Amino acid sequence: MNSTTLREVSNLSGSIGDVKQRLAQRIGGGWGSYRLGSSTTVSRSSLCDFGSGATERAKEMLLSPRADRYHADDPVFCNDLVKDITVMYMEKEKQAEGQAANDQVVVSPKYLTYQPEINEKMRMILVDWLIDVHLKFKLHSETMYLAVNILDRYLSCVSTKQSSGTYVARSQLQLVGITAILLAAKYEEIWPPEVKECVHISANTYTREEVIKMERSVCAALSFRLTVPTPFPFIVRLLSVMEGLVHSGSLSEDYTLQLPLLRHTALFFLEHGMLDYKCLRFKSSQQANASLFLALVTLRIKQKGGSCSFAGETIWTRQLQHYSRAKVHDFKACAEAILEFVNYVPTTKYQAVRRKYSSAKYGEVAKLIMPNEVPDY
Repeated sequence: MNSTTLREVSNLSGSIGDVKQRLAQRIGGGWGSYRLGSSTTVSRSSLCDFGSGATERAKEMLLSPRADRYHADDPVFCNDLVKDITVMYMEKEKQAEGQAANDQVVVSPKYLTYQPEINEKMRMILVDWLIDVHLKFKLHSETMYLAVNILDRYLSCVSTKQSSGTYVARSQLQLVGITAILLAAKYEEIWPPEVKECVHISANTYTREEVIKMERSVCAALSFRLTVPTPFPFIVRLLSVMEGLVHSGSLSEDYTLQLPLLRHTALFFLEHGMLDYKCLRFKSSQQANASLFLALVTLRIKQKGGSCSFAGETIWTRQLQHYSRAKVHDFKACAEAILEFVNYVPTTKYQAVRRKYSSAKYGEVAKLIMPNEVPDY
C-alpha cells in the first residue's frame, strides 16, 4: 500500500470521526426530529418536496385522513406506512395479552414478586439513573424507552425461572440496566456508546467482560426480540395527529402556539409512567393515550389561569378517539396512576425527569399546575 492510499484512508477515518463528533453534539429538535419506523433522525427543513404538484399525489391527499394531509409530502413521517406500523404495534399488544408471562416479548406486571433482592424502589432508582445516562450520551428518546423495556422484560423473564434458583442479584441490577441501554442504543442509534463508555459511566463498577457477558445473557433470554411496542411510537403518532389536526383547521387555533409545549408535557407524563413499576400493568398504547390526555388537561388549566373546571368541554375529541381507537374510559385508570405518581415524585430524591423538564429547553413544563383529578371526557 503506497503513501497516497494511506493518506486517503487517514482522511476517511478523520471524516468519520468528524461525523461522529457532530452527531454526539446533536440536541433534540422540533417535530421533525421524532420518527416512527426509522433509526435515523432527519431534519424536515433539509428534505426536498418530491412531486407535490402531481395529479396522483393530489388524489392521494384527498383520500387520506385529514390529520395526515399535513405530512403527506414529508418522508420523515412515513405517511405511506404509519398506519400499518401503528396497527402492527396494536396487534402485537393484543397478542401479548394472551401470552405467558415468561414469553420474551411480555413484561409481567408482578415480576418483582419473584425477585428476592430487588424491589420497586430499586427499579425506580435504576430507571432514574438510566434517564440521566440517556441524556449524558445524547441518545434518542426511543432508545431510552426500549432500554427500560429490555430491562423489564429481562427481569420478568428471569424471575419466572425461580424454581431453578435463577434471579438477578442486587449487585447485578445496575449491570443489567447499563447493558439494556447499550443494546437499545445498538438497535436505535447510528453511533451507540462503546462498552468502555458504559463501564466508565457506571463508575467502573463492572468490567468490560462482565458487560459483554450480560449482553449475551440478555439477548439469549429475550431470543434477540427487540422490535416490541413501547409507548414512544404511540405518543409520536398521536402528537403528529394533533399537529395535522391543528393545521387542517379541525382543532382550535389556540393549539397552534401550544404544540411544542404539548409535546414536552405529554413526554413529561409518559416518562413518569416509565419510572413507575405499577404502570407495567397498562399497555404501551394506554400509557401514551393517558399521557397525551393529561397533557391536554394540564395545558387547558394553564390556558384558564389555573382553573380546573372543565364543565361542558371535551378534551379527548372524536378525532383523537378515531386515531387512538380509544375512549377516555379505556385509559382513565392509567392516567390516574400516572398523575398520582407525578404528584408523589417531588417527595423523593429521584428527580431526573422533573429536572429534565424544568429546563427551558423542555418548556419548563414540570413547573406547570398539575390536574387534581382526571376528567371523564
